[in-house]
Amino acid sequence: MSSAHRFTLVVAILTGSAVSAQIRQIDRTQLPTDNAVQVAYDDLLPINGYARTYESGWRFPVPRDQVANRLKVDLLALQSAQRSHPQNVELQLLTGLTAHLAYNLDLQEAYNPAMKLLGALAANDYRAAWFLGIHRCQSNDTVGGMNQLLGVEASTQKLPSDFWQDYANCASVTFMPAHAVRAYDLADAANNGQPVDSALERIARNAIKPSANTGTYTDKQAWSEIQAGKTARFTSTLCGISFEIPSDDAVQIGSKIENGPCYAGVETPRYKTRTKPSSATMSLHSDPAPPGESLASFAQSYLDKPDFAGAKIATGLPCPTQDCVAYELITNNIYYLQGGAHALLLFFASDQPQYPGLKLESPTALPKADPKSSGPTFYRPKETLQRLPGIRFFVAILDANADIYTPSRTDFNAFLRSIVVDSK
Repeated sequence: MSSAHRFTLVVAILTGSAVSAQIRQIDRTQLPTDNAVQVAYDDLLPINGYARTYESGWRFPVPRDQVANRLKVDLLALQSAQRSHPQNVELQLLTGLTAHLAYNLDLQEAYNPAMKLLGALAANDYRAAWFLGIHRCQSNDTVGGMNQLLGVEASTQKLPSDFWQDYANCASVTFMPAHAVRAYDLADAANNGQPVDSALERIARNAIKPSANTGTYTDKQAWSEIQAGKTARFTSTLCGISFEIPSDDAVQIGSKIENGPCYAGVETPRYKTRTKPSSATMSLHSDPAPPGESLASFAQSYLDKPDFAGAKIATGLPCPTQDCVAYELITNNIYYLQGGAHALLLFFASDQPQYPGLKLESPTALPKADPKSSGPTFYRPKETLQRLPGIRFFVAILDANADIYTPSRTDFNAFLRSIVVDSK
């Protein structure tokens, strides 16, 4: 993105809090003692929160044009000081942050300095990575920005309230509502239990709608698909699971979810048999766990069905959770023209986590803005259904004939390895 083209994406009616401590993340004692630098720092303290995000309106006591002009003057002073102190990392960080703030108030030429100054420090300073991440998120690289913030989260043990507030804002515009809710909880906790922005927090929480095992949901409510090159990932926040398959595999999703059960089926590619080419079926079934029932008893009740008579314990299957129970069934009762049936069943369970959906979320790009529009584009956050409550039992099944068992077993192993389970 060039500085000549502004592409600011924020959520409709979402605005940042005026109370901001981003500038206070800079260690003033490490800055040059030059009067121009110290004056710029003092000037930024009371106004940096006004430029935390792009504002479609203006709700602050200092007029917008005055804030924008002060940021421009401060940025020029800091850039000039940098030429005299090129090795001062704290000054570089302050200058990069100031450029980001100025960009949020439509100083287009500040975009590239923010990217360059913060980018040079991001690998070794979590503050630079944080400021760079939110800068990218508030421009045209929401996914890259959120991934940057996720990297900061993974690499740093204790983070300030302001980081989590920025993280929550970015999670909201990359359709990661569980991450946003958790971030607000962490931000509030780091802020002595006080909400950092109750309006934004309420919107983030309202984006997640409760579900019930007694409810009825359509397949479109229950499942979503994201294509990524030659693969497709199917995710159900409602059922608490996702899986990845080759894009050209045929997928069948249950027509609806009613009173708890979830279903998805996948056909493997067609393989040669002694008669004609055929496919195996890989299916995923899920049910709410009855009170007091164990995974072993659920598996046994499943195996008591006539279709699975004679199944024996199996080993060597990838397990998507901590504990799995696997069985193998070989029989000539069906598919006898292709050598009989060879099936595998893998049972596992999931318990509702503190933040349902967190493990299933990944940054998703906003729809493309109108290239003819010079102003910011606004989006309202998507709503998502929360995972069905309680413990859930799953069984993944490979239904193959003997002739195609070997290649379809390879497909099934890949399918199992791709599964992500939303559990504690």
